[in-house]
Amino acid sequence: MNITKTESPRPRARLADDQQSLVTEPRLTLLHDDVRDDGVRDAMARVPLLSERELDVFRLLGKGASNRSIATRLGITERTTKAHVAQILSKLGVESRLQAGIAGFAWEIAGGGRDAPR
Repeated sequence: MNITKTESPRPRARLADDQQSLVTEPRLTLLHDDVRDDGVRDAMARVPLLSERELDVFRLLGKGASNRSIATRLGITERTTKAHVAQILSKLGVESRLQAGIAGFAWEIAGGGRDAPR
């Protein structure tokens, strides 16, 4: 996933250092071909260690789902969801749910598990 800078259709403006002219802030655009962050790359390399159910939870983490919505969607309890999330963090070697979610998002856009049902 490459991150490239492009101008936003509606750029955010701020005053430049001289306080007289406006500067536009570039928007970040994600491209699918490369992952730059080593932590995300390492976590993505460990995805095959996940069980099938953990992979289901991982995909939903990548979409930003809460424990409650994951539990409802998968027909499991919230406590079981929390246990799966804890196992995912451990297996991927990440410290937080946010890091797991970022890895899940990157894994999905990189084409991870395209043939698997969602």
